[in-house]
Amino acid sequence: MSHWIHIMRRIGAAWRRGAGVAVAAGRDPRRAVLAPGSRRHLTSPTEQKLDFGLFLDNEYVEAEGGKRLEVLSPADGTPFAAIADAAVADVDRAVASARRTFDDDGGAWRQTTPADRAKLLTSMADALERDTDDWAAIESMDCGKTFAESVGDMGFCVNVLRFYAEIVESAMRSTELAVDEGYAARIDADGCGVVGCITPWNYPLMQAVNKVAPAVAAGCTVVLKPSPLASLTTVMLGDLARQAGVPPGVLNIVTGGPPMGLPEASQALGSHPDLDRLSFTGSGPTGARLLHASADHLRPTSLELGGKGAMLVFPDADLDAVAEWVAVGIFSTSGQVCSATSRLLVHDSIADDLIQRVLTRTAAVVVGHPLDDRSTMGPVVSAEQRDKVQQAIAAAEAEGCTVAAGGSSDPDVGTECQGGYYVQPTVLTDVPITSSAWTDEIFGPVLSVRQFGSENEAVAAANDSPYGLAHAVMTADPDRLARVARRLRAGVVYENCSQMGFANTPFGGCKKSGFGWEWGEAGLHEYIQHKTVVAAL
Repeated sequence: MSHWIHIMRRIGAAWRRGAGVAVAAGRDPRRAVLAPGSRRHLTSPTEQKLDFGLFLDNEYVEAEGGKRLEVLSPADGTPFAAIADAAVADVDRAVASARRTFDDDGGAWRQTTPADRAKLLTSMADALERDTDDWAAIESMDCGKTFAESVGDMGFCVNVLRFYAEIVESAMRSTELAVDEGYAARIDADGCGVVGCITPWNYPLMQAVNKVAPAVAAGCTVVLKPSPLASLTTVMLGDLARQAGVPPGVLNIVTGGPPMGLPEASQALGSHPDLDRLSFTGSGPTGARLLHASADHLRPTSLELGGKGAMLVFPDADLDAVAEWVAVGIFSTSGQVCSATSRLLVHDSIADDLIQRVLTRTAAVVVGHPLDDRSTMGPVVSAEQRDKVQQAIAAAEAEGCTVAAGGSSDPDVGTECQGGYYVQPTVLTDVPITSSAWTDEIFGPVLSVRQFGSENEAVAAANDSPYGLAHAVMTADPDRLARVARRLRAGVVYENCSQMGFANTPFGGCKKSGFGWEWGEAGLHEYIQHKTVVAAL
């Protein structure tokens, strides 16, 4: 067993939570945001540091030049791990490994069937499920989300792995077609080739599994590049795959890059000529640059980008339930969620009542160490992100918004959190429609509130955004639910909830939120190359 696995389990055991239960059916963020637990004894996890190399050809290796990056925990700003900072040559090595493995028709990987690959994914799911708490502790220390949230994320990763294991055989089965007499025709399915996957820091392992699981199921090979701000569980995914029996070259993982490391490696993967497909989750400007790079190679590219989701609340909604879902929609993962419902549109007749309930619910959010069971919201991922969010709050106030809760100052956290990157859960009212708080993605725990008088006005306000990822509709009227959901321009619409997701429900956006799908059978088809075969009889 790898040295860092022993350390991981030691850290995980130090923070083990008796009530931590992986979500069985879907990703239900209410478990983390709504239910603080008892205090966990805090002990330093930094006595032994996790230390990761690049994962190439099923081995952890040093980056060219041996450069490493120190990993700081957002909980207290202290170093607790190190990762390799890949150079361009390392990216070339990773892509060459993936290309060699995919193109070797007589090799172990190209000889696998969908049933074989399903067994590999199931083995990965079994191992992750067995050690969920250990993985969750590392995830929380790395990206700052609460332990309960990380446990839920690990459970969802297990579900995604199992889902693609369950559907891959039927999804990739050849389809016979009725054609003219004397001929036969069918459609075959194969992996699309070598896939480059670039993932963000807000859901490190989940974002990786969302791409790796369907790609491996389809028979692709993968070069995975996580954000250096939170990449530990993503690098650990390599060992999980190796232990499950995934052959060398199928999954290669390169780490490092901006904002802490060398920029050239990240650019090299996005523009590499030997990739057959690129899948990216992250910011809009980066997505645009990657799309330009792919255009030079006429390469299919999936982009899951930013969002500025709206929650539309009508007078017949259950306001107590709405207040809880508002908290889920904006305070999960400290608001660092692309699908966050960060804009609250509430009908004039219930605005005062609902806003007061939201403020009461916001006051109940416990900001603190991600591994303290009392915490219901942890830090943001970095000092830079904290400063960006606090500056956005200050700018909103200068633009005429009322800070009804929270604000741009640091929250009061315990001494064990000194040096961490914490932001107050914030509610802005009287928000002008031209305010940056209403129009721009803040990517933090900041809710902007406006009122409306009619359904048409609410829908128009929600759609008046360059983004189209996820919106929510809150009403007891089923006809209104269906009508408004149909009119909203978004890839996902939540009805009387927010941020709920399941392995079999496709997730993606429109407009400047990107294109392409993750989860569901649609997520598998992103990595399948169909081939029509016509034969004379």
